[in-house]
Amino acid sequence: MRTKHIAAIALVIGTTSAALVQGQEPKRVQGFSLLLLLGETQGSAQPDNISAPARKALADIKDFLPYKAYRVLDAQWVAGTESGNSSGSVRGLDDQIYQFQLRTFSPVAGAKPGTPDAALARAQLRLVFSRPAAGDKVDTIIVLDNSFNITAGETVVVGTSRAQGDRALVVLLTAVAAGK
Repeated sequence: MRTKHIAAIALVIGTTSAALVQGQEPKRVQGFSLLLLLGETQGSAQPDNISAPARKALADIKDFLPYKAYRVLDAQWVAGTESGNSSGSVRGLDDQIYQFQLRTFSPVAGAKPGTPDAALARAQLRLVFSRPAAGDKVDTIIVLDNSFNITAGETVVVGTSRAQGDRALVVLLTAVAAGK
């Protein structure tokens, strides 16, 4: 009789634990929205053609960054998962092309993408600009290289890089949750 009672309690605890784990399962990542902005200290223009999370991120940083006006230079959809590498390019100031590399890391090394263990935890974004140099050489300039915490559904201000005068490139990255 006691064995049946213990088995019943174990079954209830196991079922409850599985339900709790399922209820707390982290959101999977479908991809990333990368937004390259030009921040300026003069003016007050805010882009109206950006997502609500990006707009909120700009509102959250208004007291931390000296920029009062923002203009969208480029936006890119980046296919990616909770763990992996993605790359592409965005058009910046004066139609210059910047290459980016996005690396994402799950908290559990080697976790299969899309599983609870593979929830997005950290990411690294590198933005580079290449220009011709003397002869056949090319100078590669690292414009931004930053590691940060991010989760599915979150928008992060990856960083800024001073451009010309009182202007700077500002990069926003949104980890878009699957099913959105």
